[in-house]
Amino acid sequence: MKDHQQALRELAAYFPKESESKLKKGGASLTYIPVGEVIARANEVLGFGWSYDVISTDRDGDWITAHVRLKVAGTSEDGHYSSSRDGFGGQKIKHTRAGEIVDLGDEYKGAVSDALKKAFQSYGVALYLARDESLDSTFEKAAGAKDDGHTAAPSGGDITAP
Repeated sequence: MKDHQQALRELAAYFPKESESKLKKGGASLTYIPVGEVIARANEVLGFGWSYDVISTDRDGDWITAHVRLKVAGTSEDGHYSSSRDGFGGQKIKHTRAGEIVDLGDEYKGAVSDALKKAFQSYGVALYLARDESLDSTFEKAAGAKDDGHTAAPSGGDITAP
């Protein structure tokens, strides 16, 4: 049986580079982990000890937004643990050149996937991609920390993706 701290460490482990994908957004190139990889990590670490509910989906102009609630539960030597986290995601609706919507269902799926990944991010899954390493160096300078040669995780990434 793994305790909840061990599960959190395993959830937060770095993904292999080959699992990462790139997305251009707002002129920046973001690194993200596809939802299939996130789900595979959850299944590997938590087994059947997780589920999610779609709380809501909304269409606002050219955007679909989603709200999901992720539930995690398990048993360890310390007893039973359970927790839930909410995630919010969005997806821009794609149109053909003629102005027709390409696939509205796919946009809803993308928004829900984005929200699910955001909820998992609050448990540490691919959180390293969203970290701003400049904050680490600011903190270290303020704290007077010595450079231990450890390199921070790459910044400018996000767990969100289509």
